[in-house]
Amino acid sequence: MTTPLLEVIRHAYPDATISYVAGAWSKVIPEHHPAVNRIIDCGNVGIPGRYSINDYMKFARLLRLFRFDMAFALDRSPMLTLLPWLAGVPRRVGPDSLGRGFSLTDRVPVSTSPDHLQHQADVYLDLARAIDLPIEQPRMRFVPTEAERQSVQRSGSQRLRIALFPGGGSNPGMELTAKRWPLERYSALAQRLMHELDAEIVLIGGAGDVALNQHLQNELNAPAGQVSDLTGKTTIGELAAQLEQCDLFIGNDSSPMHLAAAVGIPVIAIFGPTSPREYGPYPLDDARHIALWRKPHGQPCFFLGKMRACADCTCMVSVTVDDVWEAVQRLIPITKQDEVTR
Repeated sequence: MTTPLLEVIRHAYPDATISYVAGAWSKVIPEHHPAVNRIIDCGNVGIPGRYSINDYMKFARLLRLFRFDMAFALDRSPMLTLLPWLAGVPRRVGPDSLGRGFSLTDRVPVSTSPDHLQHQADVYLDLARAIDLPIEQPRMRFVPTEAERQSVQRSGSQRLRIALFPGGGSNPGMELTAKRWPLERYSALAQRLMHELDAEIVLIGGAGDVALNQHLQNELNAPAGQVSDLTGKTTIGELAAQLEQCDLFIGNDSSPMHLAAAVGIPVIAIFGPTSPREYGPYPLDDARHIALWRKPHGQPCFFLGKMRACADCTCMVSVTVDDVWEAVQRLIPITKQDEVTR
């Protein structure tokens, strides 16, 4: 969700050297963005409980060696917004959430009310707005390498190719599997996609999703060649290349959902504890994306990085198979048009 800001920075400073600080588990994103010149691996610095003060200070000293002119601090943690100050960066732009941006030179207000939700990509773009950088048509972007694209085996079939992602909710330092739509509903949806649309189903996910997707595939009992399981078999870049060849993504609020939006295919995203107003497929006004959310009270349980106690845990089951099917019907004309223009 930081990639729209990268586009804006590159457009505003075409000759700049743009460095992106990221941990080992997430640096694949800037590695696949053409605006980035250099990636600086921060290791575990930034993941609560996984780094020491010595790790932190050593990394601050490393950043100081680069003599940066400006830093965009994209994390709300005061420990991370403090890093550019420790690194001697003269101009430091970042979100000021609950006063945690005290070390920044340009402190940009952020809403902390669940009644005024803002998409995370727009929170980052507000940093550009605050220093008067021009913004045109921001979007997420992830560009697979040619080698990654060549790894995709094309079947030659004319069927609709639909990626399903039933997993997710697992990140370093956080488990939020409450974001998963019930597996039996994915099974019912997949049956309908195959039998009524003759669609090819592509199951995707990481190593932690293998058992889940294997269980789903066993339930489908699909004809040969109509379901392929790529779970745990691809890198992030290879998965992006696979998604480029799909007509539609259907899945939970997750990094693969954002990856699908970033490679430019239509997305149906199913939400529960989180809100699509904060984390939906971006941009939110893109007619090719549909986010389904049936939160009873209109406020997310997950807010400001924390999961609140759930008083009415019905949000995921409130999204029905018919809801998703209706969204599929709305997007099929768009996927067909995309297929013609590819």
